[in-house]
Amino acid sequence: MIRRLNRGLWVAAVLLAGWALGAAAPQEDTGGRPPPSDAATNPGRTIRGTLTPPDHVRRAYLWDRASDRKVSLAVDPATGAFEADGLSLGTYDLVIETPWGRLEGIDMEPKLSDYDALIPPEYRTEDLGRSAARPLTDDDRRAIRRLIYGVKRHENKIRDLALQGSADRAVALMELMMDADFHGRQGDEITWRLEQWYYEKKYDAWTTFRTRVLYRFRISKAAWLTWGWQFEPRLGGFDITDDRTEPRVVEFVVPEKPVPEKGLVGDRLPPVDEGRPTDPPPAEE
Repeated sequence: MIRRLNRGLWVAAVLLAGWALGAAAPQEDTGGRPPPSDAATNPGRTIRGTLTPPDHVRRAYLWDRASDRKVSLAVDPATGAFEADGLSLGTYDLVIETPWGRLEGIDMEPKLSDYDALIPPEYRTEDLGRSAARPLTDDDRRAIRRLIYGVKRHENKIRDLALQGSADRAVALMELMMDADFHGRQGDEITWRLEQWYYEKKYDAWTTFRTRVLYRFRISKAAWLTWGWQFEPRLGGFDITDDRTEPRVVEFVVPEKPVPEKGLVGDRLPPVDEGRPTDPPPAEE
């Protein structure tokens, strides 16, 4: 507990110092992005790439979830090429609306907070803003999945869509559904949630660190079965940090249909805004 508190104090101190320095100088209203001149002087603030085939892309944008900032992308209809420059510091996920639904990048870096990308490089350690170099092993994965599936939960169906990390921190992307009878259920209603569960290894044992709710729905199962929604780690977690010197480059082939192991296999765009958590969260039955 003390260790976590110290980490939080470090993050708060660093962010407060950055805010104070920024507040001391006049701020230009640029819609949350640096002035255009930064694009030329800071190539590290650029994300570019190619999405193919381009006719599978109806709309695309970068999304910084921490600030809820979205940057629309102009995707070339002939080549699928795109480029966004002069980006603000933060972590961006790439979201693509396709003919079959939504392809959503997910940041699967097991960060301590959503603001790790804002920590200056001189303050980063393995406990603050930087992952351990050692990889997650098969034994680690088995131990984490025992924690996931060995606990009795309210939902009657759960699965991990992705599990990534390093030797001492990991994150699982979890789908949780309750489609059996529950209090107050109407018709074929279900509850469906998408969450990230964070783990850390202490004294050679894995423990839960924190959880993060990405989406929650209470909806007709018939409607839910129509959603096409793939969650893709390869399209998430593009950190734009102050010490980057090279652009982020993304090359991705948009599938003809959503991959079942990575999400929902319908053919309609899900109502994502209806399922994003509110503050405070709605009362649950």
